[in-house]
Amino acid sequence: MKNIFIAASCFAAVTCFTACDDWTEVENVKINTPGVEELNPEQYAKYLQNLVEYKNSDHKVVYAWFDNSEKVPFSRGQHISDAPDSLDVISMMYPGELAEFERTDMETVRAKGTKVVYTISFDKIQKEYTDKVKEGTESGTFDAYLSAELTKQIGYADDFDGIIAGYKGTSPVYMSAEQKAEAKKYQDAFFGAISTWRSSNTAKLLTFQGYPENLIGQTLLSDCKHIILATDNVADDAQLSVVARLAMIASDVPTDRFVVAVSTVSLDSSDKATGFYGSDRALSEAAYWTTEPSDDYTRAGLAIYNVQNDYYNAGNSYQYVKEAINIMNPAPKK
Repeated sequence: MKNIFIAASCFAAVTCFTACDDWTEVENVKINTPGVEELNPEQYAKYLQNLVEYKNSDHKVVYAWFDNSEKVPFSRGQHISDAPDSLDVISMMYPGELAEFERTDMETVRAKGTKVVYTISFDKIQKEYTDKVKEGTESGTFDAYLSAELTKQIGYADDFDGIIAGYKGTSPVYMSAEQKAEAKKYQDAFFGAISTWRSSNTAKLLTFQGYPENLIGQTLLSDCKHIILATDNVADDAQLSVVARLAMIASDVPTDRFVVAVSTVSLDSSDKATGFYGSDRALSEAAYWTTEPSDDYTRAGLAIYNVQNDYYNAGNSYQYVKEAINIMNPAPKK
């Protein structure tokens, strides 16, 4: 009886969605839920078609970073297939050595028009090298380490729909000529490897994440679908605008594709800072920010860190992620 009720509820959601062609409030429908496809495969296929059309339409985009470190899942919250259907892009935080269930989940979300990517971060590579040198486990040059890591990490791309290239770096404004030359050398190595991959994978997604104003003579941004600004640690929504304007310092930064980053609330109930702007949830406040007008740049959407944390709500899984998506892309009133 319980399974029949679950299946009937899912079928009702599918029927409701497909009854309105321009509906954009897409809720989570689990492709593997017993009975949904069998109850009315035509309606379900129509739901998926509408969902893909929505992803391809003009709307506020939503990226999400998903912690897939658990390779033997014990909760549905550890499956990307249970994330909201309306996510446009899911970035897997651990792209190497994918488990079989992860590959199955990736195909499930792809059927919904969601792209599955991963992030290659220059800053993370640099920090790992520095830490290993301090520990005495690395004695080679950073040039060699960077090259090896890029070769390894770009090698994961065959299993994914694209790459997010992360670079925060340091502002070159107050650098000496020597410091600027060194920074540019490593930028050239990092973005050169990404560009080489891109030239052979033009159909795949490429997105930048970080501080565009810290780039020195790099042209990759024009090839990036979106520019995710490093705003996950700001204190309020007003600072989102400040970071966006700082990103525009360099005249060659495209301003029609800015996405701001925000974190979900921590699973540690004693943590009252992560995922908050003061006492307000950062997720909702940042979503409202994306709906406000800007004269000289486009607020293209939202990127959500630790999206899996929002699965664990007593009333509704992914409650606040869904609310943020509906703030940015509200369903039409009937």
